[in-house]
Amino acid sequence: MDDLANYLLDIIQNSIQARSTMIKLSIIEDEVLKIKIIDNGIGMSEKVLNQVTSPFYTTRTTRKVGLGLPLIKMLCEQTDGDFRIESTEGLGTSLYLMMHHHHIDMPPMGNLGEMIYTISIHQDVSEFIFTYEKNQKKYTYQLTEIRRILGETLTTYSVMQGLIEHINQEIELRRGDL
Repeated sequence: MDDLANYLLDIIQNSIQARSTMIKLSIIEDEVLKIKIIDNGIGMSEKVLNQVTSPFYTTRTTRKVGLGLPLIKMLCEQTDGDFRIESTEGLGTSLYLMMHHHHIDMPPMGNLGEMIYTISIHQDVSEFIFTYEKNQKKYTYQLTEIRRILGETLTTYSVMQGLIEHINQEIELRRGDL
């Protein structure tokens, strides 16, 4: 994967497959990059939790390997960071990632707006809350609020382009890129 947004989208697709109706993604950018993904999906047993970071383990029937969690764990390790996953059957899963974002092996952030929009239009996602914080400046995106405001127009091309641009601009403002 060539950017962090693609890593995160892949992981969040796991949450969707685990029948999560509510997913929270938070990114805090300080001296290190802290990422937390929490869902209310079906969760995992202790046995599955112990195997989930092996590339040779997957619950999918369409392929024999699972790369999302092993790749994000490897990225954390390559950037001298930390990876932790917790899960309880029937309650959901929490993933905690820490990376040194100035490390040479850290990929670019990527298009977070596109990632957020892709999750937002998924038919099985009822609530998605994204927060981005840097230098105590915080941006929050809440899918139920966006759906309340935009309604059926959420999936139209012009709204899609505008929303992606708006999300990216809000993140860039917090990052100090504008």
